[in-house]
Amino acid sequence: MKRILLAANMYPNAQFPSYGVFVQNTERILKNGGFEVDRVVLEKKTSKAAKAIGYASYYANLVRQGMSGRYDAIYVHYASHNALPLLLLKRLKPSVRIVTNVHGSDVVPEVPSQEKYQPYVKQLLEQSALIITPSHYYESLVKEKYGVQTPVAVFPSGGVNKDVFHPKERAQALSELELDPSYRYIGYVGRLDVGKGWDHYLHAIKRYVDEKPDHGTKFIAVGSGKDEAAFKELVAELGIGDVVIHYPLMKQSGLANVYNAVEAFVFPTTRKGESLGLVGLEAMACRTPIIASAIGGILDYVKPGENSWLFEPGNPEELKEALLAFDDLQQAERDRVAEAAYQTALEYEESAVQPKLISIFNQL
Repeated sequence: MKRILLAANMYPNAQFPSYGVFVQNTERILKNGGFEVDRVVLEKKTSKAAKAIGYASYYANLVRQGMSGRYDAIYVHYASHNALPLLLLKRLKPSVRIVTNVHGSDVVPEVPSQEKYQPYVKQLLEQSALIITPSHYYESLVKEKYGVQTPVAVFPSGGVNKDVFHPKERAQALSELELDPSYRYIGYVGRLDVGKGWDHYLHAIKRYVDEKPDHGTKFIAVGSGKDEAAFKELVAELGIGDVVIHYPLMKQSGLANVYNAVEAFVFPTTRKGESLGLVGLEAMACRTPIIASAIGGILDYVKPGENSWLFEPGNPEELKEALLAFDDLQQAERDRVAEAAYQTALEYEESAVQPKLISIFNQL
């Protein structure tokens, strides 16, 4: 049996059940594939002091277990936050075999402070036995930016868990969320943070309700983050508090209800580092089409007008027009696109992608 040490500075817990859930999904896939998996992970911390202590302990444990354990590979998520301890480990134990999964801001920093990690990311990728990216889009980005000779494989971030994300009756989902069934719902799920597009979502909502006063629609937003206060301020400033329903945090079962309750899911990211966009696939797995930014890994799976729709990133006017166009669709057309969205999501379902990851590690 092959032994793998899974390392990640994001991992879910009871308080933050969706934080790094794709790492947990990957862990489950590897165990189901017959691998013995140990893990060194860092769960979310809410204060600067706790975060500093947490990272210090996490890094120390990563180096210690890497030195003492007999692992066939160390599989690390997030190169930028793990490069320094792993480069140290590689110097102390040159025989260690590192598989690096790069995501989001690893390759495309979102704020200037993240730029300082880029030289270390390049070094880690050069010294890795294999690089794994969530999409073909991101694979091209990695090769173009770093020019490393390390082999690159594509694996879609743990896939979609069909035991959680699957179609259910909209009335049931509305009931479980305690939402008024006399309204129709549009939804958003994502961190309230830089580049996630929550502000463009709110501006599009304002334009939509101004243009269509008799809309009968409520707009759901699920998420927390550094910009939560700014989110609430913008809702108040735009005067849309009566149509916006905000849930700060949700377990995956709650997210599944949101995806099933909404008629369309809005994915307004502006991040070039959107390496896959798992929330979009989760919505599609619930037979809900998405209206998404034409950017990043989303382009790997959205076929405009066939299984969902795209709009220009950062353009709330175009998003508003997409919402109005969605309203004008006949039910038969909505059903056709929704079914195509569901069929696309099945290709990313956990059991469908599991053989890919197992094959990647077996070939090591």
